[in-house]
Amino acid sequence: MKHSARYYIFKLKYVIAFCIFIVAITFFGESSLINRLSQQEEINELNTSINEYEQKFKQDEAMLKSLKSDPEALKKVARERYYMKTDDEDIFVIEDDEQ
Repeated sequence: MKHSARYYIFKLKYVIAFCIFIVAITFFGESSLINRLSQQEEINELNTSINEYEQKFKQDEAMLKSLKSDPEALKKVARERYYMKTDDEDIFVIEDDEQ
């Protein structure tokens, strides 16, 4: 006994509806699975960036605290970063070509 295509469609209507639903939530709409994965990747990148900025903030905060309390640290920063010198010394700056 051969059954028609209508019979199989009617018999498998829930499976077909489920497959259409899976395709719809995977590819279409604002909250599709593909969009969610790309947004999660962007969130991870932003969290990494936040952690880097927090570490930089802590380092700068520690340096500022040492600059306010220690005059030798202030001299060190002035000489290393800004190439400042006292009256009786010369400064030679050597830079790498690789950077």
